[in-house]
Amino acid sequence: MRKIMIFLLGILLVVIPTTMVQANNRQDEEAMLYGIGSVSKLVTATAVMRLVDMGLIDLDEPIITYMPDFTMNDLRYVYITPRMLLDHSAGFMGTIWGNAFLAGDNSTYYIEGFLDMLSRQRLIHHPGERSIYNNDGFTVAEILVERVSGMSFTNFIKQELFEPLGIENFVSPQSDFDREQMAPMYLNGTRLLPESLGVIGSGGLYASMEELARFGQIFMDDANGIVLSEESVTEMNSNQHRMDLLPNSNTSFRYGLGWDAIDLYPFNTLGIQALSKGGATNGFFTDLTVVPEFNLSVAISASGRDAMVNPITQAIILEVLMEEGLIPSDTAVVMPELNLEPAPIPDNIRAKAGEIYDTGVLGQLFKIDFTDYTLLMHPIAALTDRPLEFLHNTDGEFVSIDGNSLLAAGGAVSEGAYSISTITFDENYLLVQTYSDLPGLGLVATSAPYAQRLETNTVSANAQATWDARSNREFLLVNERHTSMSFATTHVLAVQTYSLIPGFITSSNIQTAAGLMLPSVRIIDENRAEAFSIIPTMGGRDGADMRVFTEDGVEFIELNAGDRVFMDAANARQFSELGDQVTIVNDAIWIDIDSDYAGQSIQITTPANGSWFIYDYRMNAITTSLERYPRDTIILPHGGRMAFVGEPGAAFGLQQIQ
Repeated sequence: MRKIMIFLLGILLVVIPTTMVQANNRQDEEAMLYGIGSVSKLVTATAVMRLVDMGLIDLDEPIITYMPDFTMNDLRYVYITPRMLLDHSAGFMGTIWGNAFLAGDNSTYYIEGFLDMLSRQRLIHHPGERSIYNNDGFTVAEILVERVSGMSFTNFIKQELFEPLGIENFVSPQSDFDREQMAPMYLNGTRLLPESLGVIGSGGLYASMEELARFGQIFMDDANGIVLSEESVTEMNSNQHRMDLLPNSNTSFRYGLGWDAIDLYPFNTLGIQALSKGGATNGFFTDLTVVPEFNLSVAISASGRDAMVNPITQAIILEVLMEEGLIPSDTAVVMPELNLEPAPIPDNIRAKAGEIYDTGVLGQLFKIDFTDYTLLMHPIAALTDRPLEFLHNTDGEFVSIDGNSLLAAGGAVSEGAYSISTITFDENYLLVQTYSDLPGLGLVATSAPYAQRLETNTVSANAQATWDARSNREFLLVNERHTSMSFATTHVLAVQTYSLIPGFITSSNIQTAAGLMLPSVRIIDENRAEAFSIIPTMGGRDGADMRVFTEDGVEFIELNAGDRVFMDAANARQFSELGDQVTIVNDAIWIDIDSDYAGQSIQITTPANGSWFIYDYRMNAITTSLERYPRDTIILPHGGRMAFVGEPGAAFGLQQIQ
């Protein structure tokens, strides 16, 4: 067998025909372990299917059959089945985030409290009604595997999935392995302590890319029943997507069991099935793609959440298939031609003028209007008032003009990329198909319901006025562990109201660079608001009910029955008030850096049960004690803040350096 070495975008790609594509920053680190993020879901789905093959789980039997203690604050939970956990249709809000992402801490704090936290939450839709990307379903599936097998999840996947494949470098935070094998994670170019995710079944596994690619053998046509039966592989690789409003579209999202896509573009246009699962953590972005017919498995991981590994994978697979003579050598994937012949807009569509559409987790809202032949999407809560324009054509579609596109395919679109979108209207949704031509990578595509029509939400004048008074105020995370990387990534919540959409709140934070983005919520009363977005596929993910409460005159916002709690930033202490010691009583302590102290140098003595974070004026975390080699001296930034986090009684020493 020959080995092909390809350099692309500064990443080394090693191709071993029919088995592996490996992406590393250095050739001598083939055993390096990468956080594979949500690719872990595919492992969890495979573990469940292994138990199906063993006759211990029925995919369509209610979960409570296997987990009698599973309960929720919603009577419909009794209808949830294992299949719904794996096809994203269980109806959970999305993700219990609190203490999910830790650094240098492999505690089981997250999973130990997970079912209790879930028991306080409601469902966002009826189980099995629609597929909306969901993390919590796979965490429940992780617990299901443990309950049914009588083994820890980590030991079960090692014994039943990895060992039959000869896989060794595939681990969880609970595995016994050398943490020095882990690819480093960085904050502003500085290496952090090793990443450790409590969400093992939905996003917490680590693997070398060789071993991840080898895992893909399970799903190949010549797998010969290794790990899973042929029937179970067929079930996982088949279309399980519920409420697919664009069933004939080209996409990177059409769910199987554990898979993001079971008919990945552009291979579907060539009559080839390609299966894909992507995943991101705070440190890495990973993709696994398998082409069962040709027994090809490709795994790539790169540092950073914005790495475009998905289109790299697709480009490499096309190149390998052509070079091996499996498809014609002149195979070309070209951008579809736009039909730009204008046509009058039908009256039933024109009647939608003035409607507001919400994109859910994407954090954008638009007001719809029309000219003779054009759809105008006027942004709300955005930095620009310029509408997006789409021409209505003779095919009954609205097509992008002037470079407008929605749902940019391929993740972060590189400089010089060209994208087009076509829009159609469903009764309640804007449906979008997008193609993006990425320089050096080729064409990628995605499609999905993009936005949901807002229905009027009438609330009392007092409730509206109370939330209006909170608009544009910042709230700061206070209730996570001192090792939580949420204090470096999603530590700010800013709620906003708009006169154009009374009765609703957004969390799109355009004042600061580091903000928590949630789908919009609708106001219930002065201190409660609830998630409502049920956009199928991706847009409706990660909703959160809000509750405001007051302690000692300070307002707090609680998300999803206590998952995360944020304090009104107006109650942060001043650096000038600190003295030479900060002691944690319960929650995190936030400090505003007075202008008189900005630019001064300090030293912080950090206890073993505490950590600190320093932020710039835009609330970007610029340094933390969770760095692998914490700084001895910190310069206080102008307009910045500090957070001290720890167990009760954790004491930090402060010393100003003259």
